[in-house]
Amino acid sequence: MSRTLRILVADDAETITTLLMTSLELKGYEVVTARNGIEAHEFGMNEEFDLVILDQLMPGLSGLEVIRKWHDEGIDVPVIMLSGVDDEKTVVDSLDLGAVDFVRKPFRLPELMARIRQRLRTVESDGTEQQADDKNGSAGR
Repeated sequence: MSRTLRILVADDAETITTLLMTSLELKGYEVVTARNGIEAHEFGMNEEFDLVILDQLMPGLSGLEVIRKWHDEGIDVPVIMLSGVDDEKTVVDSLDLGAVDFVRKPFRLPELMARIRQRLRTVESDGTEQQADDKNGSAGR
């Protein structure tokens, strides 16, 4: 029996968080939303997520600052960075800090949903492999 995958959506634009929350919940995911970087950081520190969709420019802490803090604190979660900033440095910095993907705003919802599904397939397959290793007694080898 599979568990419900959890996604944190962090964006200060309520229209984006509502759109993503609704779309993801309709696909059966559990969604938590944050309206600024401080909330996103706290959720990441206190709860487990299978994926984070994180806006780059938010009040409190930027998306890059959130990823950097999580990295420094040992939090390892796949992040898809969203940004209206269209410059190479922002993309490169995001990916260098650990984001698994970078999507520019305005985004096309079907494309973003496909990227989310792809990333979550990776999460699910990693979990299946780990469960198989645990059953076979080979975890941690």
